[in-house]
Amino acid sequence: MEQIRRIIANPAYRECLTKNEAAENDRIFCTHHFEHLLATARLTYILILEEGCPFISREMAYAAGLLHDIGRWCEYWDGTDHAKASAELAEPILLEAGFSENESRIIKQAIAQHRLKGDCCEHRSLLSAALSRADSLSRNCFSCKVREQCRKFGHQPNQETLLY
Repeated sequence: MEQIRRIIANPAYRECLTKNEAAENDRIFCTHHFEHLLATARLTYILILEEGCPFISREMAYAAGLLHDIGRWCEYWDGTDHAKASAELAEPILLEAGFSENESRIIKQAIAQHRLKGDCCEHRSLLSAALSRADSLSRNCFSCKVREQCRKFGHQPNQETLLY
């Protein structure tokens, strides 16, 4: 998993993690730190295995999970959709890690689509569908102390809770 080691060691990747952590310092809801990214990566790979999808490698599944929220800080700073920002930030990291242009395109597409809901889901890739599901499964919502305030469970956000 040399490519994954390169992602984790990449200075731009580490900077995004630091920016995410700083942006979520006082956040009461789930965070987008390395632990979440790693859990999502592991679950993405398991879901790809269960689907029997031979053209998605373990490294591609892990890369998608590790990179899917690296642009979350952009959403806090200027409102940019974090899926789009993460896909853009991922491109040079993927290429520096040794992924081919085709592999990078597939991973970036999955990252960009990981938040799609409703009718848009029909057109998402298998990697995107697995990543989206893994992203949700990586959370321990059943034991969350602020679950009742979470938009995921029907809470209507106000100005103080808008970006989560």
